Amino acid sequence: MIYADTDFFLALLKGDDRLKNKALGILEKYKGMITTSVITFIELGLVAKRYGLDVFKLFTAVMSICNIEDERIIKAALYMSENLNVFDAFHAAFSEGSIISSDHVFDKVGIKRIRLDD
Repeated sequence: MIYADTDFFLALLKGDDRLKNKALGILEKYKGMITTSVITFIELGLVAKRYGLDVFKLFTAVMSICNIEDERIIKAALYMSENLNVFDAFHAAFSEGSIISSDHVFDKVGIKRIRLDD
């Protein structure tokens, strides 16, 4: 497998990007062999928030390119749409329903919180 970072996916998914043609060639050459990590999705989430992009479209496109089937990534996008910041959204998604935290934001989205605060 070949690991791709955020720049590769942005080049593919943006309307116009100076790296788009090169990225398309790489995608064609290495189709089915490209992978990435949750770090890329976090970076894409930050970009989506900053520029008002559709985080679901970004995440599902990257998941498709990499043949990733991880519903936690989609859950993170859902939590972002419920106004959690990117990091809290991923914490919530990866918590699978329970989290140790002092952050009250998790209470608002139905995550069982084991409280660190009083």
